[in-house]
Amino acid sequence: MTTTAITMQRLEQLAGVRARTLRHWIRKKVLPKPLGRGRGARYTDEHVLRAGVIRQLRSQHASFRAISAKLAQMSEAEMLAAQPRPVAPASAESVPPPPPEPSYPFRPWEVITLLDGVVLLVNASGNPGLRRIADEIYRYYAGARPRA
Repeated sequence: MTTTAITMQRLEQLAGVRARTLRHWIRKKVLPKPLGRGRGARYTDEHVLRAGVIRQLRSQHASFRAISAKLAQMSEAEMLAAQPRPVAPASAESVPPPPPEPSYPFRPWEVITLLDGVVLLVNASGNPGLRRIADEIYRYYAGARPRA
């Protein structure tokens, strides 16, 4: 295994776990201490591998004692095999169907902006005279807009 030294921020990205959680795992002694201290602390590929396994086991509600025992028995190859696999993008066949038509009555509304922050909602489907009234209101308020 190569020993590339990385920062806590990079470890977070690679492991998919927040720094606070990683530090907790170090305190619980399931993740080894970093090389160095403070801002100079660096982590290795082993930290990335172990963090991935720990994350998997914690998602299965394993205790820290069980995780520690499991990690002590695992080889590097087993840790690599236990890493989560990336999810393949959805294909056209796996796209879910559209939702069913609504069971409630649907009414199309027209949204007419009269002024900034003032809109008029018009449902002219039942009465064509409403569209004429809305047009008169719009012309009245459109002329009342302040000129820049």
